[in-house]
Amino acid sequence: MWVETGGPEVKARYGLFIWLLATALWLGCRAAPGSPERDYDITPSDMRARIFFLASDRLRGRDTPSQGLDIAAGYIRSEFQRVGLEPPRGGYVQRYPLVMSEMGAGWSLTLRRGSRRAVLRQHSDFWGLPWAAGTVEGRLRFVGAEPPAATVAAGEPAVWVAYLRPDVMPRQWLGAAAAAGAVGLILVAPAELEPYLREWCWDDEVVYEMGDVEASLPGALASEDAMAAALERLGLETQPAGGPPLHGETDARAQLSADLRVEVLAAPNVLGILPGRDAELGEQYVLLSAHMDGLGVGLPVDGDSIYNGADDNASGTAAILEMAEAAAALGNRPRRSLAFLAVSGEEKGLLGSTAFVTQPPIPLERIVANINIDMIGRNWEDTIAVIGKPYSTLGLLVDSVAAAHPELGMTVVGDLWPGGGFFFRSDQFSFARKGIPALFFFNGVHEDYHRPSDEAQKVKFRKAARITRLVFELALAIANADEAPDWDPQARVQIVGGDR
Repeated sequence: MWVETGGPEVKARYGLFIWLLATALWLGCRAAPGSPERDYDITPSDMRARIFFLASDRLRGRDTPSQGLDIAAGYIRSEFQRVGLEPPRGGYVQRYPLVMSEMGAGWSLTLRRGSRRAVLRQHSDFWGLPWAAGTVEGRLRFVGAEPPAATVAAGEPAVWVAYLRPDVMPRQWLGAAAAAGAVGLILVAPAELEPYLREWCWDDEVVYEMGDVEASLPGALASEDAMAAALERLGLETQPAGGPPLHGETDARAQLSADLRVEVLAAPNVLGILPGRDAELGEQYVLLSAHMDGLGVGLPVDGDSIYNGADDNASGTAAILEMAEAAAALGNRPRRSLAFLAVSGEEKGLLGSTAFVTQPPIPLERIVANINIDMIGRNWEDTIAVIGKPYSTLGLLVDSVAAAHPELGMTVVGDLWPGGGFFFRSDQFSFARKGIPALFFFNGVHEDYHRPSDEAQKVKFRKAARITRLVFELALAIANADEAPDWDPQARVQIVGGDR
C-alpha cells in the first residue's frame, strides 16, 4: 500500500496547506453572486478559481498515484465537508489498491533447438507482460488458443506458447499456465490485435492495474510474424494461415528473462452525499461523477513537461464541487439523494470507477442514474455533446431540461463522433455496464488534449459554468421525478448484457 512519506512536521504542514487553501477558495467563491434566474452559486469566477488550482503546476498533473493527486483529493474532501455533505460509511475518501509494474530494459527471449537458436528482440518482436519477474527456462509446449479447463499433467518444466484471442485475457492464460505447472508463458498476438496490445504493454514504462494482483509467472507477448520466423529458424512447424493453432510439446527450449518491479500502491476516490428528503425515494441516489486525475509529468513539449489537464478534467471536477456546494445550499432538498463522486485512475483505464463498482461504498442497486462530466471547458461556446442519449429515458429528459432553461443558452447535441467509442472511454461506462442508466457530458477533444498545453487560461469559464448549471438542473429533475430513469431495452442488452 502507498504510504504518505515524511515526518509529523511534514504531514502537519501538508494538512495546514489544504485547510488554508480550502478556506481561501471558499471565501473567494462565496464573494461571487448567484444566478439572477435561480439562486445557485455556480459562477464563472468560481469555476475559474477551482480549475486554476486543480490544473496548477503545484499539483503536477495529478497522476495516479501521486502527491498531486492526493492534494486534489484532500481539497475535494475538505470542500465536501465544508459545505455539509455527508460521508459514506468509511469516510469521504476511499483508497483502492493499485498494482504498479515497472518495466525494465533487461528482458530477453531466446528459443533453442539443438544447435539452432532464435533470439527475439525486445520492443519489436516481443513485449513483456506485467505480472512476474525472473528468469525461467523450459521445454516449448504449444497449447492452442483455449485455456485448458483441467490441469495439465506435471512433467518436465515447460514454457507455454498460446495464441491470444480477443475474448481471452492474458491474465486467464497466466492463471491456467501457473495452475498447470508451467514456468513461463509466451502469448502470440494475431496481427489484428497487435497494434492495440503494443500500446498496453510497452516496455520501459509503468503499468498500473486495480486490485491486489498476485505475481503468477513470467510472461511475454510475441508478434505472430516474429514467432513464425523464430520457429522456422529452428526447423519447427508453424501455424498454417487460417489453420488451427499448434498443439503439443516440442524438443525445443525457451528461456525468458522478465525485468520487472512490482509494487502494490493505493489511489483515492472521494464521495460526498446530500441525503434526499423523501422517506422512501431518499434511499435512492443520483450519482454525479468526474475524474480528478490527469497524466502527471511526461515528455516535455516546447519545454513544458507538466500535463496540467485543465479541460481534461479539472473542468469536470470543478463542476462536481460547484454542484455539491449549490446542492448543500438548497432550502428544499430533492426527494432522492445526490451523490458527488471524484474518481482517480480514469486515464489509466477507468481504474477508480471500476474500484467503486467493485466495492461500492453505496449500494449500486440504489443508484438510479449516473451523470458523468469529462471535459466541458473548450470548443463551442453554446453547445455541449451529451453522449448516451439513445440508451435510456435520460436522453429525452436532458433535452426537456435544456428547453426549460433557455436562460442558460446551451444547445444539447448527441454523439458527434459515433466512430470514436467515447461512451466506452470514460467513467460512465463503469456504471452503465452495472445496469445504471448514464449520460456523458463532453465537449470533444482539441489540439491541447493530452498535452502540457491543456492549461487553465484556455478554459471558457462562462461556458463551463453554464454547462454545470444545466447538469445540476438535470440532476434535480431526476432526483425529484416520480419514476427512475429506464433503459432502452436493446441498449441495455448491448451494454449490460443478458435479458431486459
